[in-house]
Amino acid sequence: MATNQFVIRDNQNGCSIRKAVLPGESSYTLPPIDAASSLCKSNLDASYSSDGSALLVIESDTGKVNVYDTKTGAVKASFTASAAIASFSPSGTYIQTWERLNDTLQASGGNLRVWNAATGEFVAGFGQKKFSRDEWPYVRWTSDENIACLQVSTGVHLFSGHDLNKGVIGKIAQDKPGTLSVSPGPPPYKIATFVPEIKDQPAVARLYSYPNLSESVASKKMFRAQDASFLWSPTGEAVLVRITTDVDATGKSYYGESTLTFLSADGKLDGNVALGKEGPIHDVAWSPSGKEFVVVYGFMPAKATLFDTKCKAIFDFGTGSRNTIAWAPHGRFLVLGGFGNIAGHIEFWDNNRKKSIASIKAPASTSWAWSPCSRFFLTSTLFPRLRVDNGFKIHKYDGTFIHEEKCPGEVYQIAWKPAAAGVFPDRPASAGAGNSAAANGSNGGGGAA
Repeated sequence: MATNQFVIRDNQNGCSIRKAVLPGESSYTLPPIDAASSLCKSNLDASYSSDGSALLVIESDTGKVNVYDTKTGAVKASFTASAAIASFSPSGTYIQTWERLNDTLQASGGNLRVWNAATGEFVAGFGQKKFSRDEWPYVRWTSDENIACLQVSTGVHLFSGHDLNKGVIGKIAQDKPGTLSVSPGPPPYKIATFVPEIKDQPAVARLYSYPNLSESVASKKMFRAQDASFLWSPTGEAVLVRITTDVDATGKSYYGESTLTFLSADGKLDGNVALGKEGPIHDVAWSPSGKEFVVVYGFMPAKATLFDTKCKAIFDFGTGSRNTIAWAPHGRFLVLGGFGNIAGHIEFWDNNRKKSIASIKAPASTSWAWSPCSRFFLTSTLFPRLRVDNGFKIHKYDGTFIHEEKCPGEVYQIAWKPAAAGVFPDRPASAGAGNSAAANGSNGGGGAA
């Protein structure tokens, strides 16, 4: 039977894995720490492999990078590196780490290093002096790991994903380093790049299809574009380009300007997404199906709209105190939330029926995520964003309150273990969903929106 699990990292027990609430359960109690659940002390974020079979943790005491079996808690592989961050490749075959550059690392191949996740053996190294969390991970593999891409000062270098030491097998030339993103999904592989404005030259976003890297299949030039982030559909058939500037030329927004551009992977469709309200773009998220996406935008109260892959608005969620979108893994349920400088307002929606299920409050939430079974939504209060009352709450997809845990000391991270597609079935809402949230008052929130 499939089980839910999450990792908790705190200053009391270090990094530990715990059994979580399961579909059908109406209550939950955090299990005590035991030999299998307590792993090690760690000052850095732990991360699961995409299928949830392995957990990657950097030990704070020894500097070791450990790969744990999430079923048994046993160490599967381990290696020593003074890593500041580490992450898995898409299929969990490799681990990449970044360390502060020193003479020893420079002489041995570089401070951006790739390791075999099964054995802990060193695979390859690259030089990467500066670190930016926004650009991590630096090595970008395709979903099948056959190709790996790396941004360099002159553009993008491509490597054989399973033989990085073979050397560069392809190049994309750029006048200035920018933003790099690789599409998910099967071949043909798509590579997206963004180069910001250079003097009087406009910024440009380009889309390439491997192996033809000499010309782009789609491009978009624009002014007043300092930064860009790429949001690929899960199928890799389209990408949304979120363009931002630090300053709003109209003076209407303290947060600068933002626009959203759509590019189809075959280059046949491109253009700006038409948004029906002035103001910043707060969040953008694709449905797990890749057939639609939601945008939250505009001055508060912010508007939320569902678009199809032709950028046609197909549903209006209205306006509200919201700045966050969170799709449940199966794409049936959706949360529109107000976090950060908004006091934890959460709306649960059934996207299949285009119906609001419930609205609750989860104040002081600094982190949030759906369970892999799509039945539970976890909100947490973490250190150092908030230094007191650290802990977490769990609600059902319909806002029904399940559990609240006030953890002693400082809690740094809580994250669900992901599950491979098909492990949990896609289940519709139960009859009367949302009624318990209304009845629970302050625990469950205000009831149906």
